[in-house]
Amino acid sequence: MRNFLSVFVLLCAAHAEAAVYEAQLVFEPTAQTPKHVHASCIVECPNGDLMTVWYENGAPLPAPYYSGDSDKSDDVRIGGARLRKGTADWEVPFVMVDTFGVSDNNPCMAVDRKGQLWLVHATLLGVPENTWGSALVHYRISGDYSGPGVPIWSREQVLIPHPAGMATALKNALPEKIRQKEDIDKTLEKRLKNPLELRLGWMPRAHPVELANGTMLLPLANENHYVVAMAMTKDDGVTWTISEAVPFAGLEQPTVTEAPDGTLLAFFRSSDDEPHIRRSESKDGGMTWSLPTLTDLVHPFSGLEILYLDNGHLALIYNDRAESRDSLAVSFSADDGTTWKWTRYLENTPGGRFDYPSLIQAKDGTLHSSYSYNLKTIKHVHFDEDWVQQGN
Repeated sequence: MRNFLSVFVLLCAAHAEAAVYEAQLVFEPTAQTPKHVHASCIVECPNGDLMTVWYENGAPLPAPYYSGDSDKSDDVRIGGARLRKGTADWEVPFVMVDTFGVSDNNPCMAVDRKGQLWLVHATLLGVPENTWGSALVHYRISGDYSGPGVPIWSREQVLIPHPAGMATALKNALPEKIRQKEDIDKTLEKRLKNPLELRLGWMPRAHPVELANGTMLLPLANENHYVVAMAMTKDDGVTWTISEAVPFAGLEQPTVTEAPDGTLLAFFRSSDDEPHIRRSESKDGGMTWSLPTLTDLVHPFSGLEILYLDNGHLALIYNDRAESRDSLAVSFSADDGTTWKWTRYLENTPGGRFDYPSLIQAKDGTLHSSYSYNLKTIKHVHFDEDWVQQGN
């Protein structure tokens, strides 16, 4: 028995030693760094470098520019930084995008099979005022982004979705907070005829996803109607196809991943006072989606991301409490999200704020995440599935 226990302890120690976990801040917050830093996204470049983006407050603008909200102020811009392969520290951050006089928000990135970098973000137009509902989607593509500094963009365009199926989505379930304020039967037709509400307010959040057939799929959510649709392109953004709206109102910040059998799975941040994550599936490449169903996973109405790993496991990174964002968990499922067998916390500090996580699997099979760290900087964590499976 003593020999058995000795071997068991040695095996456990070897397993623990093999697990990967590293964490660092992308930059140290100081009096000179931006006051409000949020909503990051991380990618691995073809050469092994890592790149992350976020939005931040820049230099305050004079009147009449709007400067009253940390997220929507007219000085908000997109920041970025690189971690060179083989180095220990992130390079000095740089300004990725700064549209003068308006707020640039919610950046997300992807690297496609051609090695091109995609950057998507929203710009708030202030029509009729600085709200998420005034957002206009911009996308940029670069084949030269080895740095230093800003990538050289080969394409810069706007994207204005107008999907079919909006009426169905709104009738299925309008958020309770909206239902209490409006007579739906009298206002639905009017709302659907408003071109600003339909074509503005679309916001990106999670990674665009390159499907097995080469389609680049961009998950979007409309902040005027709380409805989700997918924008898809097969020609590097020259032309786009817009899916039918996911048939439910009360959704935000979709995250999409492709299963080994080609099924597309989407999880959503709720916006209808239901503190559980919803999910939906598509069997036709993202053109139509099933009626979303509630999962058992609670969340405090915050961003999340899902990802199928190379071994077929489904990974989820999310805030796992209904009332606060002071814990950030990673969970793995071996049955497509029906159950979650392994969970471990990246953060679990009462009173802190750790949210809007981004998650990728690198070429070496390990995982990288970036997320907002107390709204003062971005934190980068490098870990593997063994580390998560060891539990807290």
